[in-house]
Amino acid sequence: MSQNLHVFTAGVAAEVTGLTIDRWNVRRPDCPARMTRGGSVEGVRRYLAGEGFDLLILADDALIPLLLGPGECSGYVVFAGNRMVLAASPDKPELTISSGDWLDKILDPGTRFFHFDPKADPGGYRAVLTMTLADRFEPGLTDKLLNHPGRLIQKPLKNPADKPDFDYFFLYYSMAKKRGLSMAELPEVMDLSQDSLASVYATARFEIDDRTTVVGTPIAHALTVPARAEHKEAAREFGEMFLENDFEAFNFPVRRKSFGTGLTFQPGGN
Repeated sequence: MSQNLHVFTAGVAAEVTGLTIDRWNVRRPDCPARMTRGGSVEGVRRYLAGEGFDLLILADDALIPLLLGPGECSGYVVFAGNRMVLAASPDKPELTISSGDWLDKILDPGTRFFHFDPKADPGGYRAVLTMTLADRFEPGLTDKLLNHPGRLIQKPLKNPADKPDFDYFFLYYSMAKKRGLSMAELPEVMDLSQDSLASVYATARFEIDDRTTVVGTPIAHALTVPARAEHKEAAREFGEMFLENDFEAFNFPVRRKSFGTGLTFQPGGN
């Protein structure tokens, strides 16, 4: 039996998770936490394949009912929202992008832009959903974006030096803000941020595999203790500590809800 608390976290929450682990390991040296970071779809698949995650901190709450279901999860807590933006490459400080010029810059035939792998990462399929919704902003824009000659799909890299050359990329607002990147905030009808536009977002869909289709929703990040967690009580305690963080201070829009049963989390907040 492992003495470690094994926490899987999506990249969007990695900073908050890491800080929580630092606090946890001071409080609970008898059950030290270690973190695995990756794309949320891949993380759930690894858990289902037998990897011993005690807590799943995911970029998309919808993956919990879609991929885990009631047999592997009885409840979860949404801890924050977000929105999609277009950010300039951190490797090209001469480049800028804004809400006033993003369309001209992204549609330039010489522009190279990327998003993460939509089959493994919610940030990837949300980029696709955002582009799919672009026709709501300007008819014909979806096809121009999805079939742009400079569009790149970033697969997981074993060596960061293999990162392709690019000018702009789709990213969560919280991550772009943290890194101080030049960014364009996209029209709300595209950026997956507004509860009032949920029915519009739901018109966009993407198949992550032969059995699973994700539907556009207002972005919600969530955590859950899966049914096969080895250290359930410790995972719940860690979850409570994680939820004590001030997510607005980490540039996350406030979004806090609890679903299902079987958890002892005290979400509080909004």
